[in-house]
Amino acid sequence: MLRGITRQVEMNDFSSCCSSPTFTTEMAVAAPFSLLEHAIAVARDIWFRKVNVRCWLEAISGRSCFKEYLKKANNYTRQELHKWGSMYEKRFGYTFVTCASEKSSSEILAELKTRFRNDHVVELDIASKEEMKYIELHITDLLSKRYAQSTNKGDGNYCEVVKDSLDGIETDSAENLDEIFSVRIDISMQSDNKKVLEEDKETFDNQQIQDHVYVAKGASI
Repeated sequence: MLRGITRQVEMNDFSSCCSSPTFTTEMAVAAPFSLLEHAIAVARDIWFRKVNVRCWLEAISGRSCFKEYLKKANNYTRQELHKWGSMYEKRFGYTFVTCASEKSSSEILAELKTRFRNDHVVELDIASKEEMKYIELHITDLLSKRYAQSTNKGDGNYCEVVKDSLDGIETDSAENLDEIFSVRIDISMQSDNKKVLEEDKETFDNQQIQDHVYVAKGASI
């Protein structure tokens, strides 16, 4: 079990957890955190309810995790991961991300092939959850290091923290996606002619995501 400290964490510290400047700024403003579970809860709230699609894409695009996947793979699986990873990025506009800490290379490849068939809205929802798992791991590591630094300095302001996980937690991400696309990207939804409008919404959503991918990539160059 970990123990933590009440200490201000700077924005630069959180940049090691996530590549989105908006997210890291929000986390730094919300700090200090007395409990790890408090920090994780705040991170989830910011990620799923406050930041927009562009912030998700910035974070996902900045996650270099394919080397992690390839380390576990044999030659055949490595080639397949390269092939399907390239196809995935061409289709969706960002790198495939899955929290691979407890997954074999064959499981990662199978997941990649399955998710490749998703539409843009469904896949972005999944990718955002997987990215959040990485963020949680990095926040845990960051605060653990801060505790170690504090104990070396003899700081006695301690409080117990409990490791938490995204699994099993209601994130309301589907509701959040609807809010993002309806409010922040100004999607107009009407109650009549529902079937036709749902098809139009999916087409528009996909185009908006692709536009945001393009903008995010341009900003990173």
